[in-house]
Amino acid sequence: MIKLLLDFIQFLYTLAPLLMALGVLTLLALLLSGSIKKHATAYYIAMSIPFAMVAIPFVCRLLGVEMFNFNRIPLMGSILRDYIHVGTLGFPLLIIIMYVGALNPKNPYVKKLLGIRKELSILSGFPILAHSLIRVAHNFPNALRFFTDHEGYMAGGRVTNALGAGISNFSFVLGVLMLALFLPLWVTSFDFVRKRMGSVRWKKWQRWSYVLYATLFIHAMGIQVGGMLNPMRRGTPHPTVEVIAAPASAPAVRNADNQGSPQRTERSERNGEGGERGDRRAVQPADNGNRTEAARPAGREGHQQSWGFADINVSPQAKRYIHIASLLLIFGSYLYLRLRKAKQDAAKKQAE
Repeated sequence: MIKLLLDFIQFLYTLAPLLMALGVLTLLALLLSGSIKKHATAYYIAMSIPFAMVAIPFVCRLLGVEMFNFNRIPLMGSILRDYIHVGTLGFPLLIIIMYVGALNPKNPYVKKLLGIRKELSILSGFPILAHSLIRVAHNFPNALRFFTDHEGYMAGGRVTNALGAGISNFSFVLGVLMLALFLPLWVTSFDFVRKRMGSVRWKKWQRWSYVLYATLFIHAMGIQVGGMLNPMRRGTPHPTVEVIAAPASAPAVRNADNQGSPQRTERSERNGEGGERGDRRAVQPADNGNRTEAARPAGREGHQQSWGFADINVSPQAKRYIHIASLLLIFGSYLYLRLRKAKQDAAKKQAE
């Protein structure tokens, strides 16, 4: 029963990782709210350590200095790849922070989260900066080339759909604007900066967070839609190269197999594609998700093993649709709740 539950959780995490991460982090934030408030500095330090382990080797490589790659440590490498992947920590934390401002503050659970909203904002910054450091360095120059040297970009043989490539590259360029919006909002979350700014000025500046949320939605949707319209041809070189997140069993430099999609690159790294698990997946029969009796693994003494959730094969295209539906659900419900709260606040002011 426990194995079945774990398989089901893993299956959901494979299908809709953002929703799963959001649920888990919300539960942890509620359970640890008192500890986070009381020992905020310890949590900041704990979250900044993986950032340093990602950022320092990466910057050193850009400067031509070779440094030990922490991703070659088996368990540590998996943690760091999840840390870099924005859908695991940074993005869900931002969604929690976003939602808390749109919910009823009298609700006891919302009240708990409101009490640590500032701390969650600071914690979210470390994985988001790690993600941005890697992705901006690898994706932005080529994405910008799509608009500055369009003919040269199209002649590279990477594009299967011009519209999809345009949407993807626009999303990557927009990611730089999103980073420019996020950085000052993150820095002003620290108490010493907030006190120097003053409450009035600080509140005015925090209104830019709504622009950040809108940009975040466009950025995430653009990557999914662009990748769906413009799937990368397998074996075609792609300039999006992942060096930091390469597992020990994979080459230090690898090419993404999905045009302009950091989710694909990150998911490939997280799932170990090119490594042991990726090799096992590669030798499975390509039957479009329909396994035959011959393909079913045999158990002890010739008995057939029972099927589990891990045996369900979902196509990458279906996962794209699930990701898009998740984003529409999250941001659509937030917009509804925020507008409803704004109307309620306006009605209270008029009543007063």
